[in-house]
Amino acid sequence: MALLETPGPSVDPGIVTMLIDSLQALQEQWEHVDASRADALLDASQDALTPLSRACTTINLHGLHLLLTGLTRNLAWFQQHPECFHDDQCLHFAGCLQAVHQHLEALADKGIREDLIDMISDDLLPIRADSQQGAFISGLLALASIQSPDDIECETATPDDIDLTVSDEIDPQLMEMLYDELPILVEEFQQHLQAVVVDHEADALLSAQRSAHTIKGLANMAGIKGLANLTHHLEDILEVLTDAKTFPGSKLTHDLTGASDCLAQMSESITEAGGAPDNAQYRLQQMMTWFYRLRTEGVECAAETLTENERTAPPPTAVPAVENKPAVNRSTTGTGQEGDKEHAHLRVSVGILDNLFRIAGESSTLNAQLDDTLTQLRSLSRSNRERQRSLQKVLFELEQQLQDHFTLTNPLQEGDSGFDPLEMDRYNSMHTTLSQLQEAVADVREVDYEAEHQMRQLAELHVRQSNLQKESLENVLHTRQVAVKTLSSRMQRIMRQASSAAGKSARLVIEGEDVMMDSQILNQLADPLMHIIRNAVDHGLETPHLRFEAGKDETGVLTIRFAQHNGKVHVSCEDDGAGINLKRVREIAERKGLINSDAELNERDIQRLILVPGFSTRDEISQLSGRGIGMDVVYQQVARMQGSLNIDSTPGHGTRFELSMPASSLLVHTLLVRSSSQRIFALSSHTIEQSLLSLDGELHQTENGLTFTTSEGEYPAYMLESLIGDPVKEYHHRNRIHPVLIVTLDHDRKAAVLVQDVIAHRELVFKSLSEHLPDIAGVPGVTILSNGDVAPIIDLQTRILDRASLLASAYEVLEPTLERRLPHLLVVDDSLSARKTLATLLRDSGYQVSTAIDGLDALDKVRADPPELILTDLEMPRMTGMELAAIISNSPQFSDIPVLMITSRSTHKHRGEAKAAGVSAYLTKPWTESAVLETVQSLMFKEITLADEPEDIPDELELDLGPLLL
Repeated sequence: MALLETPGPSVDPGIVTMLIDSLQALQEQWEHVDASRADALLDASQDALTPLSRACTTINLHGLHLLLTGLTRNLAWFQQHPECFHDDQCLHFAGCLQAVHQHLEALADKGIREDLIDMISDDLLPIRADSQQGAFISGLLALASIQSPDDIECETATPDDIDLTVSDEIDPQLMEMLYDELPILVEEFQQHLQAVVVDHEADALLSAQRSAHTIKGLANMAGIKGLANLTHHLEDILEVLTDAKTFPGSKLTHDLTGASDCLAQMSESITEAGGAPDNAQYRLQQMMTWFYRLRTEGVECAAETLTENERTAPPPTAVPAVENKPAVNRSTTGTGQEGDKEHAHLRVSVGILDNLFRIAGESSTLNAQLDDTLTQLRSLSRSNRERQRSLQKVLFELEQQLQDHFTLTNPLQEGDSGFDPLEMDRYNSMHTTLSQLQEAVADVREVDYEAEHQMRQLAELHVRQSNLQKESLENVLHTRQVAVKTLSSRMQRIMRQASSAAGKSARLVIEGEDVMMDSQILNQLADPLMHIIRNAVDHGLETPHLRFEAGKDETGVLTIRFAQHNGKVHVSCEDDGAGINLKRVREIAERKGLINSDAELNERDIQRLILVPGFSTRDEISQLSGRGIGMDVVYQQVARMQGSLNIDSTPGHGTRFELSMPASSLLVHTLLVRSSSQRIFALSSHTIEQSLLSLDGELHQTENGLTFTTSEGEYPAYMLESLIGDPVKEYHHRNRIHPVLIVTLDHDRKAAVLVQDVIAHRELVFKSLSEHLPDIAGVPGVTILSNGDVAPIIDLQTRILDRASLLASAYEVLEPTLERRLPHLLVVDDSLSARKTLATLLRDSGYQVSTAIDGLDALDKVRADPPELILTDLEMPRMTGMELAAIISNSPQFSDIPVLMITSRSTHKHRGEAKAAGVSAYLTKPWTESAVLETVQSLMFKEITLADEPEDIPDELELDLGPLLL
């Protein structure tokens, strides 16, 4: 009861108006819905009332806080017991919201207050107020009053108000957005403020206010109280100046400029994990004081000028900085500068990392070419020594022959008996030439020895350089290593959304969150995983009632396991649902003409039919399924990543999807082989289990094709040429010995691949194919060989599965003109964080999303690739959302594209302008995920328009609650 003894709060009328607008929007939804269609509204209403309840606590409306909290608990109870929620309860809840609305419009009216207490004490509410609780809440409600100018008090800044600590629960991706966007937004704010104080540009006032609002929203999302408080008061002051169409005098200009500089220092402190600036508390207090003066003295005080003493006054005494918790985790074991350096973080753009990857790849390729060149030089050196030995032998034989010639032939002619043979010119000349030739050979041998010495040194340098290059490559690869847990929050959110949309109870268990993966691989895995989660909830997990009848826990479980070993990433997604309905899958495949009714299929073949493009077991389109695009997207994406996708389903027990792909997007372990056409192919070695010779088994031709039989079993056999499109070579000749590769498929199945020749094992650089080339199953990319030639990378497992699967024939059955793509949405917002957050939500929900920074950019995107739906903010530079909607609605070519406007403006005036401009639906910030997805779903299929909304919305004064609601 101590609260009843405290003075009642004096509430700002603008805040009361904002509360009324928020409640009225919710009230209107409840007045136009019945109990059978209120499931989604129950959840959305809890999301809407919770921040309003927190805001009431902040402004000391404790009675209203207790009342809204009670209504929220009733909604949660009805959500858990839907069988007890009927039309009477639906109407009563709408009446409760109307009573709260009336109370806020007349805080002092005792009759309205008593009617409100009667509403929350009614038996239609499962959790209702008893007489004592009703009297207590009524007493608290009676304490509140509307604030008058005399009641306004100047706020006092405290050290806690400038705290720059980042929330522990912040999403890592949101933190990346904060680091990217905050410096840009602060610079934009300073530019706009400079245009206000120097050039007196009227438009710059509104632009500066918008920039401050955007920074405040970003700060609140990250939980950075100090940044949010300063920008909130800057926005308030600029809003007053904008409404009054006046410019600040020299005194306010001086203080606004100082606050702007402090804002820039805060931005640097946040990105560098530092504390608040020394003068942050002083600058915040200045803004609080100015806002107080503008509200009490009027806007005239903004024109004050600096006195001579103020112009020459020294800077204010510094307030000690607050020690904040670092935004970047640092080791607590290191001491001194060395420890800081070891664990410091430096932000590097993705473009630079991509260039490092490219350079590392080229370096690895050049290193392989250098190694091949050295091998050839060593071979040439050995050949040279052999030639020298042959030449030495020839010289020795020539010398012997010459000696024999003079020995066996009478060297003296008649009359020459007085001369020694050594004195004959002819004999002397021949031996001298032979000697010179031997000396030349010796010189060449010395040069060869020196060249061999230099070559050994070069080989040693090459080994050292190779080790250094390998270490450099490993470090480059580690720059993109991130933990799987960076994706956890997105997966959990999609699980919640899918469960809510399907009306099922489910939870997601993630194992191996600490596994480090290449960020590019992880990002490419994101969309397939989101599809699998939605698919598991919609098709796999049963409703609580069915699970109870089956003897299962009413809450279904989807377990996703991450592991990495042998250079591969393995992801297992297993649910405990009903499994794949093989009978229904086959019926649909036959109806679509994908298979013949008399085709003999095993369970594996039927399961893999769900990977065919356009296949869906849903006849109706919903948020989760029915669009004909689902598991085929997962299959194609995994194939592009050089991966494989296996399905294992047990009726009544669940389904497991097993994904496997290389751990690195840069290097690939290969087995180089030569085909019968003398072309070289790089076989991805991750599925090659064993290499044999044809002598180790027997090759047979059967009705079902080739088989290779060894002591360990019989394997279906394939010739490499038949898998890669080369002319098929005959491998049946008994006298021809050739290699045989044993390849692991799925479900413990194996196959044998016959190849012409095996060259070597190599770790080569992976080069992806151009986006303009069609996807070929089992051919993810190419690599560059040491001689500079380009060799295709072949994934034998995928090639064999694709060849043996019915998917290939099913693809041929599809209409060639069938265009398969996800519904295309365009998100338009000048705020990077808002743009990315909304785009991520929609992408995770199964849409193809593109973004634009303002209306002009959006028009270019629409002309280039018209979307099915546009989601736009209202206030943007260059072209606003209203102007964009008007152009779209008046365009003969694009008038059928619905426009959803999401803005913080919620008054009747803005809604009317939006309707006149051609906006199809209107949502106010802060939006809820369920509200956005439901509205998008409805607009995509033309179920609602803005004209369906009621028009009796009062044109009340609009005020952003800022940190209170966020």
